[in-house]
Amino acid sequence: MEIQASEPERLRARHLHAILLFNLVVNHIFLFLMALTLIHQSNKPLMLMILISVSLLSYILVRAKHALKAEPSWYVCCHWQFAAKRARLFLMLFLALGSLTLALYYGGHALGMQKVATWALTGGLGAFPFMASVLGLVVIEFDAEHQAKNGKIPAGAIANYPPPEEIK
Repeated sequence: MEIQASEPERLRARHLHAILLFNLVVNHIFLFLMALTLIHQSNKPLMLMILISVSLLSYILVRAKHALKAEPSWYVCCHWQFAAKRARLFLMLFLALGSLTLALYYGGHALGMQKVATWALTGGLGAFPFMASVLGLVVIEFDAEHQAKNGKIPAGAIANYPPPEEIK
């Protein structure tokens, strides 16, 4: 659905999509690779990546919840709720697959598995599905950000957050 949104509304609609994209691309791809290269020296970069991610996701969720009460534009609110829905999905994936990855890594060592087998199990069952999910969400969020820039609202967002009567 195409909406006649003003330029400031379009900029505000893109805001949370841009933050989520930053979290996915910069934090979970670039910082994650940096953290992996430094993991033998320190686990602080990995902890920093987790802290940044949880902070950004929390910010998105809080702003989207606040938008339900305070945002005058349905267009902006709709995009923010859609970004929050994806942030919630990503947070659940992050917590579930991150916990699984840690359990496999430390569980493999506790069970006396070889180092190579532990890394293979950890990467194959924990990290690989997570990174595939990140790449899928990057594509979806780029599209949502592009739609926000062009004054469009995805059909799924309209189904979940129907427009007010004056817009229909």
